[in-house]
Amino acid sequence: MLVVSGEFGANEPVNALGNAVASSGARVIVFNSPGGNVGSAIRLGRMIRAAGLDTLQVRQLQCASACSLAFLGGVHRIAEPGSIGIHRPFLKPADGMSNEEADARVQLGTAAVLAYVVEMGVDPKLMELASSYGKHDIRYLSASEMADLRVTNAEASQSPADTSQMSARPNPAPSPAPDATQQPESVAVAFVKDLIEHHGDNDDFALAQAQASYAPTVDYYGKLTNLSSIIQDKRNYYQRWPERGYSVRNDSIMVTCVDDRCIVSGVYDWVVRSPSIHKQEKGVANFSYTISIGPYPKIIAETGSVQR
Repeated sequence: MLVVSGEFGANEPVNALGNAVASSGARVIVFNSPGGNVGSAIRLGRMIRAAGLDTLQVRQLQCASACSLAFLGGVHRIAEPGSIGIHRPFLKPADGMSNEEADARVQLGTAAVLAYVVEMGVDPKLMELASSYGKHDIRYLSASEMADLRVTNAEASQSPADTSQMSARPNPAPSPAPDATQQPESVAVAFVKDLIEHHGDNDDFALAQAQASYAPTVDYYGKLTNLSSIIQDKRNYYQRWPERGYSVRNDSIMVTCVDDRCIVSGVYDWVVRSPSIHKQEKGVANFSYTISIGPYPKIIAETGSVQR
């Protein structure tokens, strides 16, 4: 195991961690950090994921604020109850910015954090919960909350490591990795249901979910379309209908997988509202997604139509 200690500074170099991992042979990262710069924590989390490392957190040590984002980088994540602390991301605008520029910077930063959370396979509702707490009011997560939100995705078969032994190099923490044993059909169905039903989240959350879910180029309703154009299309729709609700009919779902490609189709009920113009619409729609299955499933084709 390797312990990462201290506050994350702005533009923190992550190559030092890579060198330490290589020289120690560590397979599990443990944190002792009050947080710090959000961007540095995200870069560290992505490096941990790219290196195939696991993360473990114990209550004797601290992992709060931005540290919680770095923890999410673990391929397999184990944490004791009350060991991970979250709050609303604090993104400091640069000096000299207008209020409008500052608001835009904060919105972009929040969306970037959410996109990272989704990329790491964590339920974006984690950020909804975090947004309820200011930076001086840290919320420590229970075991059930961490499991439900996919902050943790594995369980230790024995007591968490004694921190007095962390200079040693034990075997990696047990890693049942339930997702790894799932059939591609079930992975694809869960992915599509989650995507459709999160269209009803607030705009930032819904757009971040879409950003993380689509391939760079997609066969989008019969036309080869790049990701930025898809996101703009979604943004326009969300702005037109700021209140949205979607529910997939489970008995309508059909899935076919060949090699690493799955086609998921079915029907969902929808309702959208625009309070500013006192307008509401609802109906039923067909959907069809082609998913590239892998460590991070991506949509490579989408089509559908409104039934009524």
